[in-house]
Amino acid sequence: MIRISVVIPTWNRPGPLAACLVALTASFPPDAETIVVSDGGAEDLGPVVAPFVDPLRLRLLQVEHGGPAAARNRGLEAARGEIVAFTDDDCRPHPGWLAALVASVILSPPRAVGGSTFNGLPTNAYADATQLVLFLLAAYDRAFTGQERLLPSNNFAFPASALIRLGGFDERFRTAEDRELCRRWTRAGYTLARVSDAIVERDESLDLKSFLGKFFAYGRGAAKFHGSGSSPSLRESMRFHFRLPTLAIPELRRRRMARRVAIVALLVLWEIANLAGYIAERARLAVQGSAAANASADAKAP
Repeated sequence: MIRISVVIPTWNRPGPLAACLVALTASFPPDAETIVVSDGGAEDLGPVVAPFVDPLRLRLLQVEHGGPAAARNRGLEAARGEIVAFTDDDCRPHPGWLAALVASVILSPPRAVGGSTFNGLPTNAYADATQLVLFLLAAYDRAFTGQERLLPSNNFAFPASALIRLGGFDERFRTAEDRELCRRWTRAGYTLARVSDAIVERDESLDLKSFLGKFFAYGRGAAKFHGSGSSPSLRESMRFHFRLPTLAIPELRRRRMARRVAIVALLVLWEIANLAGYIAERARLAVQGSAAANASADAKAP
């Protein structure tokens, strides 16, 4: 009987995907399955996943490219488990990761839980800064709002039936889809929680260009997120940015001086790229709204 499903979206990253699957085999429960969703990638993943079909009870789904939210939804639709856990193809779950998530999900359903994600590439300052941003955001939520508000999609689990009833991931989002889902989840009266011993390491190999591109895209996702639904989320997000230096200082002190300097510089670049993406998306949405209004007016004209 399948009680747990692990969904892994992937797009043209066979090497990291293989490392993820190897890590997953370390303590894979006998009542679990794995669904790898190839999001329209050009790579033939058959040979990559073949060694894991039996030990991980793995199925490979080939779907048209629709982004990570759509890929996760296709995995959710195919899942046979009562609990669905999600990770990404560049993540390596630690032994006991899945058991820790599942044990927390079943405590007080409907309850979604996220684990702890660490940078798996300590020599890469861009990866270090990226993971630090997510760590500080979670720390801010706990310290200043007293609750979890964002569980990143590379390390979380949901009761499948409740997630399906809620509509799964919003496929209009290419980034911030996890933020949007967590907001809908809590508005439905469900619980978000964190279980620290559900650990994955993320091997996100970044350089300056990909770092800036990533956070530009995140800024665009933030604009769409804050513009959807009635919520004071933008004001709360601004408070986080104002308090960022205070939040970052303890973490910077744990790093060597050269890395501290690099991280500070990258945090500045992150803010710039994030803001640029936010402004670009707001401008795009404004133009789109104006065009729709004009089209509606033309349609009503005699």
